[in-house]
Amino acid sequence: MTTRLVTAHAQGDAAQAAATLVDSLRSQLDGASPALVMFFASTDQPVEELAPALTEAFADAAVLGSSTAGEFTERGDAKRSVVAVAVAGDFVVHGGLGTALAASADDAVKAAVEGIPASFEGYPHRTGLLLLDPLAGNGEEATLITAAYLGDDIRLAGGAAGDDLAMKRTVVSYGARAEDDAIVAAVVFSKAPLGVGVCHGHRPISEPLEVTRAEGGVVHEVEGRPAWEVWAEHTREAAAAVGLDPDTLGEDEVGGFLLRYEAGLASGDEYKIRAPLSRSPDGSLGMACGIPQGARIRITESVPERQIESARTAARRARAQLGTDAAGAIVFDCICRNLILSERFEQAVAGISEELGGVPLAGFETYGEIALDAGDLSGFHNTTTVVLAFPG
Repeated sequence: MTTRLVTAHAQGDAAQAAATLVDSLRSQLDGASPALVMFFASTDQPVEELAPALTEAFADAAVLGSSTAGEFTERGDAKRSVVAVAVAGDFVVHGGLGTALAASADDAVKAAVEGIPASFEGYPHRTGLLLLDPLAGNGEEATLITAAYLGDDIRLAGGAAGDDLAMKRTVVSYGARAEDDAIVAAVVFSKAPLGVGVCHGHRPISEPLEVTRAEGGVVHEVEGRPAWEVWAEHTREAAAAVGLDPDTLGEDEVGGFLLRYEAGLASGDEYKIRAPLSRSPDGSLGMACGIPQGARIRITESVPERQIESARTAARRARAQLGTDAAGAIVFDCICRNLILSERFEQAVAGISEELGGVPLAGFETYGEIALDAGDLSGFHNTTTVVLAFPG
């Protein structure tokens, strides 16, 4: 069966947006029944209201959703809106949702995966999908536990939910159920392999720095000093070049600033990017993913040209794994890349579509990206493009 992947975009309140999405997806599917529907919504269209409506409309599909910090399709970038993607073809999808992620990543993941079969006859390939609440602070741990439960041969792709940079509450959904402090896991069983490509465009701007006090998802001290103090010192020159001053930021500007200048954790010859999300009064930084005490990091930044090229590179890598033409893609892209690129973010989105052959795609701007290949020891990323491509 030929794969049909279609996308839709809507604005307005949740009820209006859901109706628009359903009508648009159905008309483009032209009678095909999707196995998978995913939607990505701003805080203006609460996930709790969208999930039941889309699940009722596509009763035979696995319906997954997430709140976002921005939404996009191949037609461009948007804010205060919701986008959706439906995939029909030779696919079977099973999944679930687990709660209380912050208290126990293991228990939450176990609840999310308990209904997923180990295999499905006639569909030899498996690809995992993950959506999670990054404010729980254990995205890396949850990703690795999910891979352990699903098996060593699984490849994972996904993203951490957003809330339009409020950094207060992020929501994910499976079926009609939507929760914060939660994780959604699903497996796409397919007759042909899916492709997962990942790439970031950051470079270090500081010397190596030691994390001297950290606990869970909080970095308290770097080089024996409050983490924010060190961040401000090492980003001051780069920030001045783009008209920013870490010493005069308002509290509502700190989150966006931190997402421009993230931590690079050495991973072989590369850097795995770790995003600070918030600053506490004591100068500690809340991270989207914990950094262990004793780790050596470098503060990083990127320029638009590197971010645009890294998005294309992720798409090329995903297409290479397919071994055939792509029907379309789902993309998980960090909000900080949008902050860096501004109006040029649409160039990056267009580049992904072009590298895949001009296909449709839908995605959201995340607080963290998930890409883990079989055997990887780490799968949670920041400031990174993750492209999940579906075969034609």
